[in-house]
Amino acid sequence: MKQQQHKEDNRGQAAIIAIIVLTAVLLTVMTTILTIATSEYQLSQNDILDSQVKYLAESGVENAMLQIGENGSSFTGGAFVSPIDAQINGSDNVTVTYNTSVSPEQATIVSIAQAYQYGSSSNIAIQRSLQVVIQMGQNPPILNYALFANNYIAGEWFQVQGNVQSNNELQFFQVNFNSDNINSVGNGNGFGNYFWQVNNTNTNSIFNLSTNLFSWIYNSNLAGQISCNNSTYWGGSSCLINNSTIGSIVNLAPPPQINLPTFPLAQWISLAQSNGTYFNSTPSFESYLQGYSNVSSGIDTITPPAGVYYVNSNSLNLPTTDSAGNPIVYNFTNSSLLSKNGISTNASFIDTSPYSPSSGKYLPALVAGNQGIYIGVNGTNLEFNVTGVIYTPGNISINDDIDMPSDVTPNDGNSTININGAIWAGGSLNINNLYYSDYNAINGTQITLDPTIINATTGFNIISGTTQILSWNEIN
Repeated sequence: MKQQQHKEDNRGQAAIIAIIVLTAVLLTVMTTILTIATSEYQLSQNDILDSQVKYLAESGVENAMLQIGENGSSFTGGAFVSPIDAQINGSDNVTVTYNTSVSPEQATIVSIAQAYQYGSSSNIAIQRSLQVVIQMGQNPPILNYALFANNYIAGEWFQVQGNVQSNNELQFFQVNFNSDNINSVGNGNGFGNYFWQVNNTNTNSIFNLSTNLFSWIYNSNLAGQISCNNSTYWGGSSCLINNSTIGSIVNLAPPPQINLPTFPLAQWISLAQSNGTYFNSTPSFESYLQGYSNVSSGIDTITPPAGVYYVNSNSLNLPTTDSAGNPIVYNFTNSSLLSKNGISTNASFIDTSPYSPSSGKYLPALVAGNQGIYIGVNGTNLEFNVTGVIYTPGNISINDDIDMPSDVTPNDGNSTININGAIWAGGSLNINNLYYSDYNAINGTQITLDPTIINATTGFNIISGTTQILSWNEIN
């Protein structure tokens, strides 16, 4: 009996041992399966994370291309934030460098995105780096011109430093140029190109003159190259040159036509509305301006806050004097003035410098609708100073009445017009300094092209064409 009981005890112990061993094996198997599952889950999560980081890096590239398209070569990169960041605790940094030795320019975009490994709080396990080289689209040709008119450009007694183009013809008297390109396309049925007492000392300049009639250069001194593309008028004479000194006559193809860009006016109206600077009429705008007047020494200086001002008026005519008879000076520093149709004034604009420090961009200085823009200064110590772009699909007229016999105060020729940027007209452009007593003495209007201003002006710096990707490499 004792032997049988001993055998039964051994069997019980063996069963317990077997159960323990089996349990240990099962625990080992389960632990292994759990470890493998956890590892597989972690690998799966890291694969997802790797794809997300790659998408984040690609988003940085696409954002950089968008910024380059909007801002030209002024965008240099920086930290890029994506909605993916909130999900993966990731970050991306983009750097952009430009190759300006080629045409069109190229840009190299390096986007480095990184994120934390699954289950980790400190060690960065996933990083994707992309290097993309793009060929930038060409800027619209108009960005290279200080003066442009779709019809003709006519003017007297002013100075211009910058390129000039008329899609019709050019008519100048007593004008000083320091320009590389002065073009007339000759699309209209105008009266020919006229240069009378015109001076240009830039030996690198090219006067590329086309017309349906003829080009007449009289009493002028034009350095550089002159090309006349005229119809067979008066026996086929291309240029009529009288009492003038010119650089050289060359035969160039007629210059191509330049198109006036389309200004996104609706966006600016919306911006004015959101900023509370939208006005339904000229009287409401004038009433607003009166709240910012400051009369001192008989001068009423109106300095409204910086911003975008839009006046829904058929003709915005800013008065020259206030209700007390004091002359008004409008100071729209860091602002942009837009009108539904026309803008006209004979008052002073002093220190008009429409620059936005927060965005690093310029605003268009003056924008008007089809009725165009009229600028005039007529009197003593008047100034019209604009930094930026003056734009209208209509006509632009700039008049500086320096001294006329009918002036109440004679010899008051000390008013000035200074425009630093560009003037673009969809119609005609007239610049007239009505200097009477001694036309050889001064040139009252100064127009200077500053490409940095034009290229940074919101609404006009639009890179044309499609940006072409030259290479797309994954660094790691």
